[in-house]
Amino acid sequence: MKKGIKYLSIFIIGIIAVVSLLYINDTIGTNKSDIEKDARSSQKIKDNWSVAKDTTDIMSAMIFYSDDFNDHTFSIYVNRPGFSFGYFFRLGGSIIEAEKYVAEIQIEGYNERAFVSMNEQKVNKIEIDDGNSVQTINIDTEKPFAVILSANAGNVTIYDIKGNIVESIKHRV
Repeated sequence: MKKGIKYLSIFIIGIIAVVSLLYINDTIGTNKSDIEKDARSSQKIKDNWSVAKDTTDIMSAMIFYSDDFNDHTFSIYVNRPGFSFGYFFRLGGSIIEAEKYVAEIQIEGYNERAFVSMNEQKVNKIEIDDGNSVQTINIDTEKPFAVILSANAGNVTIYDIKGNIVESIKHRV
């Protein structure tokens, strides 16, 4: 009986050591369901701020904003390839491109790009032309948005409410 407890104790200590080592080595990230909570906590984002977000298996993009639309913070998380679990914070803060324009953010080594904006330009749709068909993503002109697309999705065209083309400002990180 004592041997069984001894081996069980060693096994439990070993599991705790392995999990701790993985966490310390930044191998365990944030669960998909907890990304928004993690961003609010780590970036000290107020609970009463709204969020526009999009999350895929590779990336999560969020733009948090005040009720009066006068302030914002964005967050980009990535799910690392290889031996890792969860999503990891990669980039965030406030940038003028997201406030006044559409910021297009691509993280080196990842095959997706995030489009985030406070939507001052009144974007109402994004069209993706892959050469065979055109996919349309409708955007609420009155709210900020975050959209993630594959880096090789095709030609991406962003339109405002008047049908004018809105250019994105590219950031490669």
